[in-house]
Amino acid sequence: MALKIRFRALLTLCTDENPIENGELIIDDGKIVEISTQPGNKKNSDTLDLSDCLLMPGFVNAHCHLGLTALEKKLSPSLSFEDWIRALISLNSVLDDESRIQGICAGAKEMKLSGVTALGDYVAEPRLLKIIGGLGFRSVLFLETIGFHSDKARSLGEKVEEVLENEFLSPLNRLGLAPHAPYSVSPDLFRYLGQLAQKYHCPFSCHVAEVQDEVRFLDGGDDSLAKLLKERSAWDPQWQAPGKTPVQYLDSLDLLDRLIAIHCNFVSADLDVMAEKKVSAVFCPNSTRWFGRTEFMPVRALLDLGVNVALGTDSRASNDSLNFLDELRMADELLPDVSRKEILAMATCAGGEALGLQCGKLALGQQADLIGFCVSP
Repeated sequence: MALKIRFRALLTLCTDENPIENGELIIDDGKIVEISTQPGNKKNSDTLDLSDCLLMPGFVNAHCHLGLTALEKKLSPSLSFEDWIRALISLNSVLDDESRIQGICAGAKEMKLSGVTALGDYVAEPRLLKIIGGLGFRSVLFLETIGFHSDKARSLGEKVEEVLENEFLSPLNRLGLAPHAPYSVSPDLFRYLGQLAQKYHCPFSCHVAEVQDEVRFLDGGDDSLAKLLKERSAWDPQWQAPGKTPVQYLDSLDLLDRLIAIHCNFVSADLDVMAEKKVSAVFCPNSTRWFGRTEFMPVRALLDLGVNVALGTDSRASNDSLNFLDELRMADELLPDVSRKEILAMATCAGGEALGLQCGKLALGQQADLIGFCVSP
């Protein structure tokens, strides 16, 4: 049976036009079939009166790690990036299943209450896929993969393909691939996962140019990340620094086309190629503030070149909140040269575009992923 919703205002985010006022929206089989300011008497429909509300597309959290939610307030932003990784690995390795699952559910609730209806989540453990996939979000669940030693590339890639072949999720979910970062994934594993993404038509994502140490590592001028890999017995003695920026490096591996690139704090030399290859960049405002970063994604420059820029929360290991409204507020503070209308688009339709999900705007035939805010008379 169809559902008719009366609204005070409707923000579609499909055009630059003002909100539609005092109308009705009709949903049938989960999709929007009619938007009208001429109320009718559609038969066989229930009616939901939200005539005191502004309706708009649900927010799209384009990057998060729900599996790390239980680590909230357990790490310090005063640590160096490498020491933060060390602490994260140590704490995560001793986290029991009950605490992890409770954290996932608590994080999901916090997101939902702030208007998130869709997300892109990095999932490090395949056993968590059904738990996260059952939370009610429209989502891309990215299989996060780490492996810097080239000898392990095939075995790791085969494990990922086994999940792609055998994991059956609800219609709300699809699988994606996420090699963790250029400093934690070997070139061979990057290529293997890239081939799997093409074979299975998966969204492809990676943390890119998050810190200067990563940039220097790829250029051959930094050993702090190499030291970390050696501590973890993960160093590959055959590794040779490519002498490229992170974006150039991924491009040399043929992985840049339509990549969902997370953070992109040091990409000023790569803006044109990001636009050319239709990269989607995901900015995580509160995580950026949590780390105290003064140099971060050049959002204005990317938008001016037509790059799709979305918003994400990252994890509670580097964010004091998963409330998505806090991300909009922080984006507004950190990006004085980006309009609030643009930030709202980053939080909705840009996220849907990045993840390849039919959401983030309200139009005929679109999925009816919407949220409402009470407005004064």
